[in-house]
Amino acid sequence: MTQISRYQVILMLVWVVLGTGILTMPGTIAQFTVHDAWLGAPFLLLGGGLSAGVAWVHVRLFPGLTLTQAVRAALGPWIGGFLAAWLCLWLLITTATVGREMSAFVTVATLPNTAEYVVGAAAFACVAYLVHLGIEVVGRVNEFIMPLVLVIVPILFVLALRWFDIAAFQPVWAEGFTPIWRSGIVPAFAYGLEFVVALQWVPALRTPRTLPLDILIAAAVSSLILTVLVVETVGVVGWPVKYMNYPVLEVVRAIRLGKLIERLDTVYAMGVVAILVLKLSAIHLSLCRALQDVCGTQDARWAVLPAAFAVWAASYFLFRNTAGVTAFILSVVPGYFLVTAIFLPLLSSAAAWLRRKPWRRTAAGRL
Repeated sequence: MTQISRYQVILMLVWVVLGTGILTMPGTIAQFTVHDAWLGAPFLLLGGGLSAGVAWVHVRLFPGLTLTQAVRAALGPWIGGFLAAWLCLWLLITTATVGREMSAFVTVATLPNTAEYVVGAAAFACVAYLVHLGIEVVGRVNEFIMPLVLVIVPILFVLALRWFDIAAFQPVWAEGFTPIWRSGIVPAFAYGLEFVVALQWVPALRTPRTLPLDILIAAAVSSLILTVLVVETVGVVGWPVKYMNYPVLEVVRAIRLGKLIERLDTVYAMGVVAILVLKLSAIHLSLCRALQDVCGTQDARWAVLPAAFAVWAASYFLFRNTAGVTAFILSVVPGYFLVTAIFLPLLSSAAAWLRRKPWRRTAAGRL
């Protein structure tokens, strides 16, 4: 079986969060607080810690098994099969949400006269092609993109510092801790719990036991980058960030160098689209593997195209516009992800532990 390295796993996990994090996180946090927005992004570490804890339990109780396989093994073919199907639906809805965000962003930023479903179809065609080639190809594309991001992104944000105003962060904690906590709910329990999709990659990992640590590293890197991003966005844009769908795009649009260099938002949009395709590919990998486990087939490639088409259709059936996506993320996603990504895996782990406990008295056993 093709396997991927820890470095590839960490990169994939980082882009799973930053794919939409760099797009909407500053605006989402600013819905609750602007002065203290920079204190909301680090709550991502809370979600990353919960995901790492779930992964730590999983790789010890279910070595070599995906999350859907573990649920079926621990809870039986009926209850386990139903909950595995629930996980498939969760992955499908998550991918559809990201796909809808991507098509909306592309039409706003670069292709205002193009229908969103056309942009979405092109994106999911790329995603299906990458997933069909396998997880190793997705990991290698992440490695290829990383040096470009490390060069381009710092340049863009250094150029925007000339409009930075520290007064946008004063006074600190003027409204107390409640707005800060409310602003941190989405980073913690929406973006931070997306790391759980990595449990579907366990059979393809060279060192599954290090997955919890890899999740923590990815969470720390993502939290640091998002905090810096929020600080610069609020410092440059100020209070209007509260009313923008894509505040980072406005920051990049403000960059000018003389009369020759302007409209660098095109470069930013290209980078965001590439990262979003990688995020969609990572989650789509998990979805196809979950469908393989539920259907009991030998390979997951049969599910790539049908699942891509289903997700593309669901992204426009479930969300009529970006306002619907935002309302879903703010109101539904935190609770939905907590139940699905935390409670459900822990339930299957508890069931497996109870079944294994008598075996330990006589001999070590495996499920």
